[in-house]
Amino acid sequence: MNIVTVHSFKGGTGKSLLAVTLGYYLGQQGKKTLVIDGDYGAPCFGTFFPPTKEPTPFSSFLTGDARFSDVVTETPHSNLWVSYAPTPSFGQEILRADVKAHGKYLKRIMAGMKSAQDELGFDAVVIDNSSGISLQAINFLTCSDRSLMVIRPVRYGVETTYGLIDAIYRKLKYADPKGARRDFLVWNQVPDSSDATVSPRIDAYLDYWQNKFAEAGIAYGTAIPYISDVVASMISDNPLDVPKLTRYLQAHIERIAALVTE
Repeated sequence: MNIVTVHSFKGGTGKSLLAVTLGYYLGQQGKKTLVIDGDYGAPCFGTFFPPTKEPTPFSSFLTGDARFSDVVTETPHSNLWVSYAPTPSFGQEILRADVKAHGKYLKRIMAGMKSAQDELGFDAVVIDNSSGISLQAINFLTCSDRSLMVIRPVRYGVETTYGLIDAIYRKLKYADPKGARRDFLVWNQVPDSSDATVSPRIDAYLDYWQNKFAEAGIAYGTAIPYISDVVASMISDNPLDVPKLTRYLQAHIERIAALVTE
């Protein structure tokens, strides 16, 4: 079973959209897939998958108040299940918990991943992680064997992200002596300039940082351009149309899926 965490060090990068569309795409390819909303600071899965009844959030499994199967909800899409984040107030309580509590949560997450594979028969789990560095975010990254680091090509965001790699990613690789872990860089909302003087500068900037991230063990995944149809759908569609959004991103999602499942 592949466990993929979609992470960013800043909000607004589009990681939730990528997590959901990747999960949907894997489901359409015949893989029984679970997508977990792990972004307790800004949960959003209710807009992608409006629940028909009050769901039991994933946090109820973390705290031992529910079984793993209780926090998994089937969606209308084939081979796709979802697990919702807690309400913002309780989510903040989880995020503020101490190291000892998060040590227990990590054990619960790992037990949940085992249940996902052995008891519920999932082929893939995709986790939409909290932005930034928190113990909860590190827990989800720790339990995954693949990750997507999503970055918008804005100078302060790229440089800050690179500066924080030592805090998480190198330690994760060090803790994985078998070398099974693989982490990928995904550029999102890359500007597409027709200006002959601007476009080469953008390409040179991306190439420079792709090489820097590669040296740090984060391989290049894909570069997704700014797509106005995606932005318009995220504004106007209620609820969000996951199949349509996936079609807009099809080529990039296909590449990402190939990387995280190989």
